[in-house]
Amino acid sequence: MGNGGFRALLTRALALAQADVPWLRAAYVNADGIVDGMDKPGTRISPEQLVEGSSVLLAHLLGLLVTFIGAALTLNMMREVWPEISLNGSEFFVEGSHENAK
Repeated sequence: MGNGGFRALLTRALALAQADVPWLRAAYVNADGIVDGMDKPGTRISPEQLVEGSSVLLAHLLGLLVTFIGAALTLNMMREVWPEISLNGSEFFVEGSHENAK
């Protein structure tokens, strides 16, 4: 997928997240694939807002990954990045059915 593909996916996830979390409208994905722009003067984000916005952005990013590469590969990638994460009881929708992550 490469850096360009990742930036495109993250940019789309950010656009989706901006509809849910208005203060994210100040953010953008820079050339290095990093979400930037939230430290503009006059922008005050509480720790709680940062957690909410980050969570919404991550949820959209994971949703896009599930759409493009499928739940199984997305789960494998999540386990590589967060080996300590517990996914027991999580559900992903695959072709209209529920598939429990184990």
